Amino acid sequence: MLSLDDIKRRLAMWQDVENKIHAFFQARGFVQVRTPLLVAAPGMEPNLDPLEVFVNGERHALITSPEYAMKKLLGAGLERIYTFTPVFRNHESGRHNRPEFTMLEWYASGGYEDLMDETQALLQFVLEDRSPWLHLSYADARVDALGNPHTDARRFFVTQYPPQQASLARLCDDGSYAERFEAFGDGMELCNGFCELLDPVEQRRRFAYEQEERRALGKTDFPIDEELLAAIGRIPHSVYGNALGVDRLIMLKYAIGDIRDIYLF
Repeated sequence: MLSLDDIKRRLAMWQDVENKIHAFFQARGFVQVRTPLLVAAPGMEPNLDPLEVFVNGERHALITSPEYAMKKLLGAGLERIYTFTPVFRNHESGRHNRPEFTMLEWYASGGYEDLMDETQALLQFVLEDRSPWLHLSYADARVDALGNPHTDARRFFVTQYPPQQASLARLCDDGSYAERFEAFGDGMELCNGFCELLDPVEQRRRFAYEQEERRALGKTDFPIDEELLAAIGRIPHSVYGNALGVDRLIMLKYAIGDIRDIYLF
C-alpha cells in the first residue's frame, strides 16, 4: 500500500487537473453530463477490444468511450456537453496504458479549426503553459502503421488523417482527408478529435464495414446501435467532438513516465 504522503500527492494531482478542466468548460457554457458504463452496443473499432459482460444472459460490454451516449444527447437537443468517465479497453498495458482509465469527452457546434483551437486552449490552461502546439499533417508527421508519428517535436497535433481512418469523422469537402486530428505530448497520444459524421446512411455503411473487419480478425461482432443512427440524423448543424485521456494529461503535466504512478490502486 502507498504511504499517506504519496496518496495525498496523487490525489492533489488529480484534483488540480480535474478542477481546471471543469473551470475551462463551465466558463464556455458547457453542461456536464453522465453516461452509462454498461451498454449492449459498444464502439465498433476493429482495433479495440471491449470488456464483455453478460447481464441476464444477454451480452453487453463496458464502454470503450462515451461517444455513442453523448451523440444521443446531441440528437435530443443538447448543444455543448462534456463528461468525465471511466472507460475500459481489454488488452491495454504498458507505461501509458491500463484496461481502466479516465476519459474526458466533449461536443459542441463548430468546425475542424474551432476544435483544434479549443483543444490547444484547454491544454495550455491545464498545463499552465501558453506555448503554441505545432501542427503537422499526417504525411509530414510520418505516422506509421501502428498510428505512431515520427518527429522530433515534443507537443504537436497530427492533422488531416486519411479518409480510410475516418471511422466516425466527416471528410473534408473534396474528400481528400478526414477532418480528424490527434494531439501528442512527450511521446503520448493525448486525444482524438474530429468533426462528426452526421449522415446516418454513410455511418451505417462504415459500421457494417467495421463489423466485417472484426469478424475477419476473430473478434466479437457487436450489433449496430440503431438509436445512435437515429440520433445523429436529428443533429441540425456541424458538430465537433474530442476524447482526451485524463490520465496521460496528468502524466504530461507532472512529468510522470508510468501511468501506475498516478493511481491509488
